[in-house]
Amino acid sequence: MAIFGRLLQGATMATALTFAVLPGARAQTLPPRPMPNDESVLHLSETAQRDVPRDLLRATLAAEATDIDAGKVQVEINQRMTTALARIKQVAGISVETSGYSVYRETPDKQAPRWHGIQTVALTSKEFGALLTLTGTLQQQGLVVQSLAPDLSREARQSVEDALTDEALTRLRQRAERVAAAAGVKLQGIRALTVGNVNAPPPIIQPFMRAMAAAAAPAPPPVAEPGNATVSVTVSAEFALAPP
Repeated sequence: MAIFGRLLQGATMATALTFAVLPGARAQTLPPRPMPNDESVLHLSETAQRDVPRDLLRATLAAEATDIDAGKVQVEINQRMTTALARIKQVAGISVETSGYSVYRETPDKQAPRWHGIQTVALTSKEFGALLTLTGTLQQQGLVVQSLAPDLSREARQSVEDALTDEALTRLRQRAERVAAAAGVKLQGIRALTVGNVNAPPPIIQPFMRAMAAAAAPAPPPVAEPGNATVSVTVSAEFALAPP
């Protein structure tokens, strides 16, 4: 009681003391809320995190062509993409989406004007081996790999969401009890609680240099090591404090 009295010394009856404890880099405090004169508030934030294996692979490839005749450029791109899509659909477990079709005029320095065209196709799969083999096949057919990136699926994030939330809440309550005991006050309960969404870092994009022509000889398919992604959940709360 003596410790709590000294903590409140100098405060008016209309102003309550707010304890703010910041737990590391992810700490945050919530805005002050109206409270009774005999009640103080403790703001705490805790983050729980876990490394989860990336279980998804994304590849983006492009069909490109250059010629002084815009019509020839479009015919070549259309042929390459039609052939590529036919091959892609033969492989089970691959999600495919085409996008980014454009044809534009280039004027290189001291060279005749020409047309350049490009269309991209995005592939996604949890079957890393199948997607990498398919990507190698498409490269041999003249497509250019623009990016290859392991990622974390929504299912993988959701599989750890509840466990991380429980862990963050437990640590939050334990810290609140320790702070209250050290300050000589009583922990009455939670006034407000915020649970953040599951967060995971974006995929690591591995860009590839633009190739102006297909390889002259067959080449091995690309390789990928997915590694882990750190998934986190942050919980913030206002705890009501009172004299013991």
